[in-house]
Amino acid sequence: MAMNIPTGAGRHDPDLHDEAFDRAVRARHAEALRQVPASIHARLRAHRHATANGTASSVSGTGWRLAGLCAAVFALALGLQHFTAPSMPPSTPPPLDEITPVAQVDLAVAALDENPDLYLWLAANDDALPPAPEQ
Repeated sequence: MAMNIPTGAGRHDPDLHDEAFDRAVRARHAEALRQVPASIHARLRAHRHATANGTASSVSGTGWRLAGLCAAVFALALGLQHFTAPSMPPSTPPPLDEITPVAQVDLAVAALDENPDLYLWLAANDDALPPAPEQ
């Protein structure tokens, strides 16, 4: 639906162009209003009067209050969790002489698992290792 905005003599005069645009937009608005059913007009009129008299329910206001309340409860829960959480000291491993031999092997294997670069180095230097003994 293209708007037919008159051009021509008023092309160089901004005031005439604005007036022509305003007339064209008002005509399109009037045409759109004529296409709205009467039942919709009646509902809009009733809502407008109820809002003006202050009798309309404020659903959007209730929604904002509810959203604010939820945000406050969430912030309170986070704050309480922060203040009531026990602070755990960083765990320090026991000295190696107190660890059993099985645990020492487990620690060594865990260290190898944590550093896969060792396996890459071993694969790259495979020829530098002594040959495996034959049985």
